[in-house]
Amino acid sequence: MIDEYDEKTVSRWLEDGGDRTKTEILDALLRKKEVPPPALTKNGGRRVMKTLCNEANIEIDGEYLKPHGGRRRLGHELYASGKPEYAQQALRHQSIETTHEAYSDIKNEDVANVIDDVVGSD
Repeated sequence: MIDEYDEKTVSRWLEDGGDRTKTEILDALLRKKEVPPPALTKNGGRRVMKTLCNEANIEIDGEYLKPHGGRRRLGHELYASGKPEYAQQALRHQSIETTHEAYSDIKNEDVANVIDDVVGSD
């Protein structure tokens, strides 16, 4: 496997890599030699999320880059868009009541908006 290649050989591959970055060259080499990548760490996952957010011009706020924060955001978006059953399925809640509890702030906000609409129309 990759252990068979000494530092001199790897250095030559890096030099012959053209305009590609070292990471791109090494990634291609590891794929070619079918060397599995190491497991993704929590910090590695956050780096990937941060890179993707930067590339997509998404502002990062607080817990967003934490895995649970991303999960909560997905649930929030589904629930707020009127699809609590999808939120339940995506979050793997056993019951819809669990999902309703988790996002009761959205329900309370909806109720407040309806009250404001009713009171404001008088």
